[in-house]
Amino acid sequence: MLEEAPDLAAILVPIGGGALAAGTVLAARQLKSRVKVIGVEPGAAADTHASVRTGRRIQIKRPAPTIADGLRQTEPAPIPFDIIRQGLADIILVSDRDIAEAMALLWRHYGTTAEPSGAVAFAGLIRFAAQLPKGRLGVVVSGRNVDWTTFAGLTGGSLPCLDSTANPAPQQAAEPAKRPARRGLAAPEAS
Repeated sequence: MLEEAPDLAAILVPIGGGALAAGTVLAARQLKSRVKVIGVEPGAAADTHASVRTGRRIQIKRPAPTIADGLRQTEPAPIPFDIIRQGLADIILVSDRDIAEAMALLWRHYGTTAEPSGAVAFAGLIRFAAQLPKGRLGVVVSGRNVDWTTFAGLTGGSLPCLDSTANPAPQQAAEPAKRPARRGLAAPEAS
């Protein structure tokens, strides 16, 4: 993402065990980028958020149920945590409602199907747009491991595979400047 858009002000990345967030931090360092890497975690499974705030790995007994089941960890992994603790600009928390809204918007505006865990960073963009760094923002959207019935139930829509109006033609999905980058989304500038 940074090779395609080196002027990004920030990259939002989902956090579960921490490997993807840590890898994003390391990639930014390798490219000598000044981009701020911001982790996004489900509020119901905020083990990394709590750990970074205390400066040490915290184990939560049992995360509350969340639709972002791929990010339901009880504690951050040791090696990624050391990188995250030093390299993330912040960690923001989103609700299941925020995640479901992000999934629906990704579908409606970008024609992209994302599982709940994969839509967490986009949920952070939507929920905290006004508080994020000014400038271009990158968002890591990953994973399509969701069945259509679950997807429709979470997004409040009809089954995309059966509803011809639910998946607009690519040219109608978004303006060219808002189209997904090859590896993630390069969102329009925050105002």
